[in-house]
Amino acid sequence: MEALGISPNLLITQIANFVILLILLRVLLYKPILNMLAARKQKIQESLEYAESVKKQAAEQQKEFERKLDETRRETQAAAQAAAQVGEKEREAILAQARQDAQKLVEQAKEQIEYERKQMMAELHDEVVRLSLLAAQKVISRSLDDAGHRQLVSEFIAQADQFDGDGR
Repeated sequence: MEALGISPNLLITQIANFVILLILLRVLLYKPILNMLAARKQKIQESLEYAESVKKQAAEQQKEFERKLDETRRETQAAAQAAAQVGEKEREAILAQARQDAQKLVEQAKEQIEYERKQMMAELHDEVVRLSLLAAQKVISRSLDDAGHRQLVSEFIAQADQFDGDGR
């Protein structure tokens, strides 16, 4: 080997140096780097798992939000329908009260008209009596006492009522 220019002592020394260097590198650099890479890989895996769980939670919260939103929409719609029904009932009640008030006014007006008609008839009756007395006084050309006047007027009214009752 010396003919090739290789010294066996130097070769053994270089191999020993190389092995020592490998052992030192392995102990001092390779294991800490592998440990660091393993720790980093573990952190990345944990981060991915956390991100996945956050994603699942977000999806669940989205579903819950949509469910609550749908429920709120249904409740709002039900409340709107209930309010519309209450409004319709209130409108019907107001209309019924207005009709009832109008009917009362019509009945009161009829009663007032009937009262006024009776009063007019009484006034007309009194006027007829007065005119009858005047006419009777002029026709008879004599003055009767009060009782005679009343009897004459009563006979005239009775004849007038018969005339009125016959429809002539």
